[in-house]
Amino acid sequence: MMTVDFQVNEHATAYPNNVLAQKGGKHIYSVVADKDMDNGEILAVNKMTALDTFSAKESTGFAGEIVMQMPNGNYLILVTDPGDACLVYTKPLGAYETPAVLKNENAFYNKQGDIVRAYELAKGDRFEVSAKGFTSVPSAASIGKAVSVSAATATKRKLVIAS
Repeated sequence: MMTVDFQVNEHATAYPNNVLAQKGGKHIYSVVADKDMDNGEILAVNKMTALDTFSAKESTGFAGEIVMQMPNGNYLILVTDPGDACLVYTKPLGAYETPAVLKNENAFYNKQGDIVRAYELAKGDRFEVSAKGFTSVPSAASIGKAVSVSAATATKRKLVIAS
């Protein structure tokens, strides 16, 4: 279950548009969040820690491409080399009716210790991620550029746009 940020800090949003794991062709892991993380972050599954629960580690070898900006403002990523990558995506659900700002998907994040869904990625998978899911703000010039995963501590697991 995702957590609502009552200070209404804007978090990254994502959606697994066409990911093989949704169709049973790859795994969807239950991973314990080792830090506060947003949907759209990329991680790798580490060790099984309990029945159907795994720990997280840093992904290696992930490569993708920004294909287009979607009508909702998110960016469509095409996976060109998944490496050991999994996409963090937990459907935001909240019982909060007011204020209206808490209904926005970007008010939700995965709190450290929560169990998150991690979709194992395959070559050719496509997923959306908002601008907050990148280490730098994407633009129209970013379309067609390669992306990888940040190893920097402050932006760990966010997407890096190739220069």
